[in-house]
Amino acid sequence: MVRYPEEKSVLTGIEYEPWHFRYIGKPHSYIATEYNMCLEEYIDYLKEFQFGEKHLKVRDGDGKRYEIYYTDKLDVPVPSDKQYKISGNNVDGFIVTVIND
Repeated sequence: MVRYPEEKSVLTGIEYEPWHFRYIGKPHSYIATEYNMCLEEYIDYLKEFQFGEKHLKVRDGDGKRYEIYYTDKLDVPVPSDKQYKISGNNVDGFIVTVIND
């Protein structure tokens, strides 16, 4: 994703940098692009999907299924029977991406 889009400089605090990209993973870039979110908006959006409550379930452009949730716990809850990835959000928690296919 373009890290500092022109129309989001008020939210990012950085002027437009079309050369500055951030890799956030396939399902995440799919969602952020679909909803026209910058990284700050996307991380705030993911915080709505707390572990143990409502999780975000999505298919990417290739039809692969993912379950995504957020936690602020240091003991990050993960499934024992599926592949997953854990990413820190660089602020206050972790994003868990479970691969369901």
